Amino acid sequence: MNDTFSNPDQALIQRFLASDRQPMAFDANPMAVALGASLLAVDVEAGRVELRFAPQGLFIQGTGVLQGGAVTAMLDFAMAFATLARLPLGRSCATVNLNTAFLRPAPQGAYIAVGEVERLGKAMAFTHARLLRAEDGTAVATGTSTLAVL
Repeated sequence: MNDTFSNPDQALIQRFLASDRQPMAFDANPMAVALGASLLAVDVEAGRVELRFAPQGLFIQGTGVLQGGAVTAMLDFAMAFATLARLPLGRSCATVNLNTAFLRPAPQGAYIAVGEVERLGKAMAFTHARLLRAEDGTAVATGTSTLAVL
C-alpha cells in the first residue's frame, strides 16, 4: 500500500470521496466491522462526517440496550473520522480526551453518528458528535473529544 494511505481509515475516506459516494462499509477496522459501520457522507471543508452503525448483539448488555462503551465507540469513530477528513493525506490523529453524555437508552438497531470538527490546529483537533437512532433521528448520546494530530 502507498505510504500516503498508511492509515486504513483515511484510505477509506479517500476511496469514498473518489467514488459515487454511496454508503461504504468499513473493511479494515475490526471494531468498526463488529459495530456494522458504514461511511455515509463526508464534507472535507466543513470537517463533517456521517457514519451508520448496526451493532451486533454482542454489544447488548443485561437490560437489553447497547453497552455504554459501544455507544461511546460510535461517537469516537465519528469524531476521529471528521478529523481524518480534514487532515492532509498521510497525517493521522489519536483521541486524547473523550466525554460522552448518555441522553436515553439505546436499544439494538441502526444508528447514525454525525461528527464535526470545531477547531483544527497544528497539534490538536477539537470535535463533537451526536448519535441518533436511524429510524426516527432521536438523539441517544452526544460526545466531545480532543484529538492529537500525528
